[in-house]
Parts: sequence; structure tokens; C-alpha cells
Amino acid sequence: MAWDLIDTAAVEEGELALYRQNDIFMIRVNGLELMNGFGHQSETVLGRMAVEVAKVPAPHILIGGLGLGYTLAATAAALKGAGRITVAELSGKVIDWFDRHVAPTVLPERPANLTIVPGDIGAFIRRPDVGPFDVTVLDVDNGPEALVSPRNADLYSSVGLQAFASKLTPNGVILLWSAFEAPDFVTRAEGAGFTVTCTALAAVRRPDLLHYAYVLEPNRQRA
Repeated sequence: MAWDLIDTAAVEEGELALYRQNDIFMIRVNGLELMNGFGHQSETVLGRMAVEVAKVPAPHILIGGLGLGYTLAATAAALKGAGRITVAELSGKVIDWFDRHVAPTVLPERPANLTIVPGDIGAFIRRPDVGPFDVTVLDVDNGPEALVSPRNADLYSSVGLQAFASKLTPNGVILLWSAFEAPDFVTRAEGAGFTVTCTALAAVRRPDLLHYAYVLEPNRQRA
């Protein structure tokens, strides 16, 4: 079945496009698939992990990147109304698409503990009125390397990671999704003072395709 084009938007990297096939959506950047609702299993696992790795029962979770909302939906379901969720999404158009088209099937009931803010997650985390967070989830781009947007490299740099760490609660952690293993990133994160744990996430529709979740815990003895 063919994908129907729903809307397009001009972005710094070129053109963002939303497609629909029945109740499943896909976003492309310059004609290249960025995310597809037919393959969201690892994002769902990531959302559940965001709650599992929290050290408190009602955590405040920051999610960087809204996308099609599957990570958000899984986080909300796992929290069951407890705690708070803040989502920072760079593209106002993606937020609009989510509200108008995607949410009715992905997150039909908007949680009362949810706040979605437009803007760059790197700038958002540096605001003095923001935080602290028990878990910060980076669901941005395709991971810490081979980025769709070069600007996202700053998020995964030593300086960027330390900025996120500065807005964590005393037992807070950073959780990030990657479409691939990123050993260079692990080395960089460890050098910046983090203990890193990697979990492979198998796709249900493609058991041969692995995605990865990285948990970064600041080495507070070094802080």
C-alpha cells in the first residue's frame, strides 16, 4: 500500500514531510525516512526504560525529541499518571503534526502530567528555570553519530552531556536511543565522567535489526 503525503515543512536541513498509511505515520527528511510507525518497538522499550531506570517512584522525565510520540506514549503508560513528563521538540511543525494527526492513534488521551515545549533541547537544558530531572531521555536524530542534523552533534559531545548532567537530580541518569552501536560515543562519555551501560533492543518486525539504549550515570565521585 502506498503512503499518502499529508503535509510538508521547510526546515534548516531541507524539507520535512509527513506521510500516512491508514493509522500509521512516517516522517521523511529530504526524501529519506527518519521514522516510521511500522517499526517503533525499540522506541516503546526506550519509553518503558525511562521509568525503569528512575531511582524514585514519581520521576520527572525529560524527553528530547517528540517524533511520532511512541517513546512519549510508552513513558506515559509506564508512569500511570505519576511524576511528570516534559518533552522538548525542535520542530514546531512536528508538534503540530502530532497534535492534529498522530496523537489520536499513538496517545489518544493526553496525560495531565505532560508538557510539550517547542525548541532545541540543548538550549532548553541550559535555561536557569529548567530542571532538575530524574531521567533525561535523548531520542534525537538516529543516535550520537552519523547525524541527520549536524547541529545535534553538540548534544552528544562531552560539553553537551555535562550540560544535561548538570540538570539531573542527585541520582538522575541520562538515557539515549541509537540506531547503531556507538563505541566512540561510549569512550567520549566515559572520558566525560559517566558510567555507561548499553542494552540491545531487538525489533519485533525485524529480529535481525538491533537498536541500542545507552544509560549514562554521572560518576559523582569525580564531580
